[in-house]
Order: sequence, then structure tokens, then C-alpha cells
Amino acid sequence: FRVRTGPHDRFRREGNDMHTTVKITLVQALVGFEKTITHLDEHLVDISAKGITKPKEVRKFKGEGMPLHFSNKKGDLFVLFEVIFPTSLTEDQKTKIKEILV
Repeated sequence: FRVRTGPHDRFRREGNDMHTTVKITLVQALVGFEKTITHLDEHLVDISAKGITKPKEVRKFKGEGMPLHFSNKKGDLFVLFEVIFPTSLTEDQKTKIKEILV
């Protein structure tokens, strides 16, 4: 028999792999973050990062996808990180950022 999957607001399926996009702030992208996402079956997946996350970076979470047919294995979950940049900065903020990053 065939199982049809419908569209979902947070996840996209490709074979047995799942894909999702997570938004993080620029500060989170630079210094790390602690974050979990709720999977389709309601279990939590820790997607935290301790280091730098680049815009459009994709991370793979092994075994967090859909079950493989006739197997106890699962596909993988791929998370695309979308970094949200500030829309403006004050002159003081610009100066401080330059001092820190240069």
C-alpha cells in the first residue's frame, strides 16, 4: 500500500529525510544558543549550538527523520538556519561592533 503525506507548516519530507527551517538572531548565530524543536510526533529535538552558525547553514540530525520501511532505522532531519539581522544600528552600536570584531 502507499502512504500519502500532505503539506506541513514546519516540515518538508524528502524520502525518509525531514527538512525544516529555524530562525535565529544574529547574536545567537555569533555566540551560540540553546534551542529545541518539537518533532511531528511531539518529541523534542535539541538543535543547540555552542559556536558560530552561518546564515543558510544546514545541520544534519541523524536518525530524526521518518522511519524506513521494514526497518527500525530512521532517516535524518536537516535544519536550515535562517539568521535574522537587525534592520538598523545606532552609531554607538556600530562603533562597539567594530571594536569587538576588528
